[in-house]
Amino acid sequence: MPFQLRPYFPPVFSTPALENAPDAVFRPAPRDGVAPENFHAMSIFPEYFKIAGQWHLARESRMDCVAVWDRGRIDVREFRRLRQGDLVAVGRTEQGEEGILVHPDGFRERRVARDVFAFRQGRSRETAFSRDYDELYELLRHERDHGKVVWVMGPAFAFDHDARNAFSRLIAGGFVHAVLAGNALATHDLEAAYLNTALGQNIYTQESQPNGHYNHLDTINRVRLYGSIPAFLKAEQIENGILHTCERHGVPYILAGSIRDDG
Repeated sequence: MPFQLRPYFPPVFSTPALENAPDAVFRPAPRDGVAPENFHAMSIFPEYFKIAGQWHLARESRMDCVAVWDRGRIDVREFRRLRQGDLVAVGRTEQGEEGILVHPDGFRERRVARDVFAFRQGRSRETAFSRDYDELYELLRHERDHGKVVWVMGPAFAFDHDARNAFSRLIAGGFVHAVLAGNALATHDLEAAYLNTALGQNIYTQESQPNGHYNHLDTINRVRLYGSIPAFLKAEQIENGILHTCERHGVPYILAGSIRDDG
């Protein structure tokens, strides 16, 4: 059966508690990048705000951001994007008491606790939407066939032989349309392909190699000698790894440096 998004069931706003709920309160941000006291932090769930007697759905779901009333709509913003005077929703309750409704049951998921505000208890505001791997596989197939899949990755993918191979197979299978990562992913993936280590440890046995702490620097230096990652892969006849597979299948990757950038 092809993957289908679960149907969404909005709240029943005709209940007395929601009909009689007060309007949400919005207060101006005191400075750029600063939310007012008692700001409401967004969750992973659909959220509604009562304004002039009407419930408005925030069209985005972005955890740990704030809700701003702007030009007739709820705009979900990171703290860094706040500007002085922005009208930010305040209130720490979530069941309509302050005109804010967090709706965790819109996809008919089983409730594990009455307190939606709970932290890391069962499926809380911090928990990913699905822990079901079968559903995740189906979602990936659906996105591959109907959209784009962009991976944001850390270097842990490159530290282990099987993890590198698994992600390379995902790339080859069309489940990766772009990769966003730091320089460490590239450094240790190329180190693994070139010297069979990551941070000087064998990627299969995890055993440290003599003078292994030089390996990633030697790899970087070699790449710089050839002038680019594709030139390095070709000159050294590299036939494995994440970046090799990206290049082979034309998958773009963007690598961000760090302040302490040895890469």
